[in-house]
Amino acid sequence: MIKLDINKIMVGSPPPLEYQVTLDNWRRYPYNTWSFVNVRSVIPTSQIKSDPKQKIDFNKKLIDLNELKISHNNSEKKLNQILINCNTDSLLVMHKGILVFEYFNNFTACDTPHIIFSISKSLTSLLTGILVDKNIINLNNLVSDVLPETIGTSYEDATIRNVLDMNVASNFIEDYSGEAEIFKKYRSSTGWDVSSSKNENTLTGLHDFLSNMPKSDYPHGKKYHYCSPNSDLLGWIIERTSGEKFSTIMSELLFKPAGINYEANITVDKLGAPRSAGGISITPYDLLLISELVRKNGYNKNGQIIPENWINDLKGYQDNSCYLNQDELKRFPNGNYRSKWYQTGFEDDEFCGIGIHGQNIWINPKKELSIIRMSSASDPINITTEELMFSVFKEIGNALV
Repeated sequence: MIKLDINKIMVGSPPPLEYQVTLDNWRRYPYNTWSFVNVRSVIPTSQIKSDPKQKIDFNKKLIDLNELKISHNNSEKKLNQILINCNTDSLLVMHKGILVFEYFNNFTACDTPHIIFSISKSLTSLLTGILVDKNIINLNNLVSDVLPETIGTSYEDATIRNVLDMNVASNFIEDYSGEAEIFKKYRSSTGWDVSSSKNENTLTGLHDFLSNMPKSDYPHGKKYHYCSPNSDLLGWIIERTSGEKFSTIMSELLFKPAGINYEANITVDKLGAPRSAGGISITPYDLLLISELVRKNGYNKNGQIIPENWINDLKGYQDNSCYLNQDELKRFPNGNYRSKWYQTGFEDDEFCGIGIHGQNIWINPKKELSIIRMSSASDPINITTEELMFSVFKEIGNALV
């Protein structure tokens, strides 16, 4: 096996074959170190605009945390070495409203849009909360009342609240290994993979896939079943109820008022349907701005952007019976999942957003701490690495008190 030089990826006109990024390899290491910050060069996207008049600048007082010792599983390593070993592209720490630490690696800088995968779900939830407050979305409505295209599918008699909390009963299989046929069809419908179908016209796009989601015999609202298409469906609901493109309304109601400094983007299928489950690319600084907005209960100098009751509910909702009733409870055994955010069940009531390949929003309300991490990890999910990073986030909080 040839060891590739990361700095030669996509260099040249054309790049040598072994250094070319394609739909076949863009999520594989080391190609992902380049593609995760160049998604627009791989997949069609829709721009999420910023507004210079509303942008918010950071207060900075940087300290060096690189030598901070992290204890985990009876071993101790320095923060900098852990970040390198875990393929971290960016780590930002904001404490009491001040940016105190920043780390960048590979092709990532403070103003580089980086794909955040399932943290896109968490941001889509924030937009949903705004639309609920504006009486544009009613969480008690059945999905099929909003989207008649879903009649006959698992979504027909599910509520929008079921969609938000991942307790829709379906036969979808979330399989990042790519072996499950339904997951292959899902990925190809989004434009993220080369079509696995011999007949290219079998699925016309993401909406077509969602309109054929198979039912389960299990009732809705009883069991946590992580299913990324649910969040793409939520993006479709947002577009249908608001009459706006997802990227436009996300820009106007969340990103611009949040104070983002740079333009973001979201991947779309060949018909323009947004991948609201995982397709948002945003700069590290701007993701930190949104994280801090959430920590401060939806308020910043531009006003009350996200309803405070929406934030309080996602971080404090008590009934975790659905979350505990899942097939394999590996992440946060005392936690919960509400409106596409995780409650950790840890002593400081930390809550977070998580994306595959090492993307994190970590908020510790008691210690007034917001941390974001962007990565190009080789594994989509690695629970061992996740738990190590949770220790990192805790130790950073302890060091800053």
